[in-house]
Amino acid sequence: MIEVLFAVGAAGACALILAATMPAANKSRAKADKTNIAVGLAQKELEAMKSVDSSLNPTTLYSAGIIDSITPIGANKYSFTGTDIAAKDGPAVVLPSGTGSVTIELVDIELRRVTVEVKWIENGMNRSIKVGTLIANMDN
Repeated sequence: MIEVLFAVGAAGACALILAATMPAANKSRAKADKTNIAVGLAQKELEAMKSVDSSLNPTTLYSAGIIDSITPIGANKYSFTGTDIAAKDGPAVVLPSGTGSVTIELVDIELRRVTVEVKWIENGMNRSIKVGTLIANMDN
């Protein structure tokens, strides 16, 4: 009889521990999901830029639908918040208060540093990720 009570008590304690950790696990999973979405968007933006124009001309990038406008939002920085709205795959669509920007810096005569930043708000906190690469202009 004592063994049965001990087993029931141990099973109950395990159930309580599991129930107590579920909210934290769900919160962590949701945060990881949003971060994965943001990283995927940033990588997709970099790949799209590489495939369209290695000189990274803003007019060409805008014509291809990779950036929102040829007008920079900062020093060599362009928004891509509203791109891919039709495919429901832009930062503004898939992330809460999502925005995206691309910074293009000249490193050398034929070499550009591209940094993609995706920002969103999660549980009242600002979140962001940055992904960068170097792109060589092989057209010349």
